Amino acid sequence: MTSFSLTDLLKGAGRRMRADLAERLVPHPGELGTGREAVVRQFLRAYLPSRFEISTGFAFDSHGTASQQLDIIIADASICPRFETAGGKRFYPCESIVAVGQVKSSLRTKREFREAMENLESVKSLDRSAGGTAIDLRFGENLDPLHNHLHQVFTFLFVIGDALAPDTMHEELLDHVLRTAAHVWPNVILSLDRYLVTFCCDSGICPNPMDARGVALQRATDDDEILMRFYILLGRALEVTRISGFPYWEYLHYARSWNAKIWYSSTDDPPPYLSAITTG
Repeated sequence: MTSFSLTDLLKGAGRRMRADLAERLVPHPGELGTGREAVVRQFLRAYLPSRFEISTGFAFDSHGTASQQLDIIIADASICPRFETAGGKRFYPCESIVAVGQVKSSLRTKREFREAMENLESVKSLDRSAGGTAIDLRFGENLDPLHNHLHQVFTFLFVIGDALAPDTMHEELLDHVLRTAAHVWPNVILSLDRYLVTFCCDSGICPNPMDARGVALQRATDDDEILMRFYILLGRALEVTRISGFPYWEYLHYARSWNAKIWYSSTDDPPPYLSAITTG
C-alpha cells in the first residue's frame, strides 16, 4: 500500500489553486479587460460543486425587499428558480442562496470596509424564513436565520490587492461586531496572500458568528496557503447551509385571490364533486 502525506497533498493543491487564480487575474494581450469579481466567479466555478450556480445580481425575500447588487451569488440552482429582467439583471430568492461575496481590488480605508459590510449585511438582513413558511427539504427544519447560523447565508469579503493592515482589520471587525446584531456579521474576510479573518468558537476556529467568543486572524506564511483555508471554509458552508424550495404562496401574494368565473351545479348544496357525476 502506498503511503502519502495528506498535509502535503492539501498544501500542494493550495499552491496550484493560488497559481491558477494568479494566472486568471493577469490580463492577456488583445483581450478585453475582465472585472476582478468576474475572474473570482470563474475561479470558484472551476473548484466548487457543479450543482451550485455562481453569478452576480440581487437577492430578495417574500416581503419584496431586495439586497444591494452582489458581486458573487452562490445558489442551489436545482431547488429554486431565479428571475431575470429584460436588461439581464438576475434576482434570486434568498432561500436558495447559500453564499454571497463582495470582491474588492483593494481595500485601503475604513470607509471602504464599512461599505463592504453594508453590502453583505443587505443579504443577511433579508427574511430567509419567508414569514415562517420556508422549510429545508433535507432536514425538515423551518428556516430561522435570526438564531441558527446554519440557516443564514454565508457571506465573505475577498480582497485581491492592497488591504487594511492586519491589526486595523481586526479592530474594524471587532468594532463592526459591537455595533451590529450577530446574525448579520460576515463569516470570512480574506486578504489574498496576507491574512484570513473569521471567528473563534468553543470548538476552535470556525466561521459561526452565533457561537463566536472572539475574532481570529490567520496570517499567510510561505508554508501556509491561505486561499486553501478560505476554500475549505466556503466549501463546508455550501454543504451545511440549509436551503428551501421556492415558497410560491408567500411570494406570489397577488395570486391568492381569484376573480375567475366558475360553473357548477346549482341544484345541490354543496355542489357535488365533478368526479361523482362523470360517466367515464
